[in-house]
Amino acid sequence: MRSVPGAAVLSLSLVGLALLLIGYLHAAAGVDPVHGMVSDYVFTPLGSVLLPVAVLVLAAGLMVLRRALLVAGAAGRWTGVLVAAAALGSALIGLFPADVTGAPVTTTGLVHKLAGGLLFGAVPVAVLTLVAGSRRDRWRAVGRPLRWLAWLSIGLFAGFLTSYLPLFGMPFPGGEVLVGAQGLLERLVLAPELALVVVVAARLIRTGLPATPVPAAAAVAPAGAEVAR
Repeated sequence: MRSVPGAAVLSLSLVGLALLLIGYLHAAAGVDPVHGMVSDYVFTPLGSVLLPVAVLVLAAGLMVLRRALLVAGAAGRWTGVLVAAAALGSALIGLFPADVTGAPVTTTGLVHKLAGGLLFGAVPVAVLTLVAGSRRDRWRAVGRPLRWLAWLSIGLFAGFLTSYLPLFGMPFPGGEVLVGAQGLLERLVLAPELALVVVVAARLIRTGLPATPVPAAAAVAPAGAEVAR
C-alpha cells in the first residue's frame, strides 16, 4: 500500500469479493432470503466454508479502509475506533457461527449475535463521525449522501432489532410480520451499510494523498547535489 488511493482500491476489492461470495451463496445455497438470515448460509455445504471466508475478507477490507483514512488524515480517534470495532464484529461473525434457528442459545451463538450488532451499529456511526470531523472540502460532494445512508442504516437496524421483541415476550401490533421477515430486514440493513463503505473508499481513491510523502528537504537535496556535480 504505497498510497491512500491504493489502499482504498484494495479495500474496495476486498469488500467486493465479500459481496460476490455472499451473492453467490444467495443464489446457490437455497436459503429463503425473507425468512432465513445471512448467517444461515453457514449450515449449507457451500456456506460452511464460503460464509466465514466472506466475513473475514470483509473484516480485512474494513481494516485496510481504516488505515487509509488514518494515513490520509481524514479520520479522528473515534472514527478509527469505530471502523476497527466494525472489523472486529465482522471477524467474530466468521469465527463464531450462529445457532440453528429454534435451538437453545449457546455461548458461540450469543457472541455471533453481539458481533453482528457491533458490525451493524459501528459502521453508520463511524461514517457520521467521519463526515462531522473531517475537512469539508474532502467530503463536501458526498457528505449529504453519506449522512442519509448512515441515518437510513441506523433506522433499518433499529427496525431489525425491534423484530426481536416478540421473541422475548414483548409483542406489539404487526410484530409477527417483522419476525417472519427478519432475513429480509437483515439484508435491508446490510445494503446501505456496505454502500457507505464503498462511497468512503471511492472518495479516498479520488482525493487521497500519498501514504509516504517525500519530505521537501529530501526532495530538494538530490536536485542540489545534481547541480553541484
